Amino acid sequence: MSRRLTLAEQVAGDVRDKTLAQLVRQASDWDRRVVAQAVLIWMRDHDTVSANDLREQLPDVAGGVLPGVLRGMSHNYLISTDTYVPSTAPSTKGHRIAVYRRRTAADRAEAA
Repeated sequence: MSRRLTLAEQVAGDVRDKTLAQLVRQASDWDRRVVAQAVLIWMRDHDTVSANDLREQLPDVAGGVLPGVLRGMSHNYLISTDTYVPSTAPSTKGHRIAVYRRRTAADRAEAA
C-alpha cells in the first residue's frame, strides 16, 4: 500500500502532469510515435520500463516527450510500480523518475 500524498505533493504532481501533457501536445507526431513504439518494443523483452531504459535507445526527441508518453501510456497500457529510480540524464541532476510495468487483466479487474 502506498502512502497518502501531502497536499503540496498532489499540487506538484498536478503541475508536473500538466507540463508534461503540454510538452507532448507541442511535440511532433513523429516524436510521440517513435517513443510509444520504443516503449512497446522494450516491454516485449522486459518486465519494467523507465525513462532511463529508453533514453539511450531513442533518437533525439523533443524535451518532455519520453516521460510524457510513459505517463500517458499509464492510463491504458502501463501501470506505475510505485518505485522510483534516480534519473541518469545529466540535466535532471538525479531527480527521481517512475518505473512502470505492463498493465494486466487483474489490474483492469481491480480498477473496475
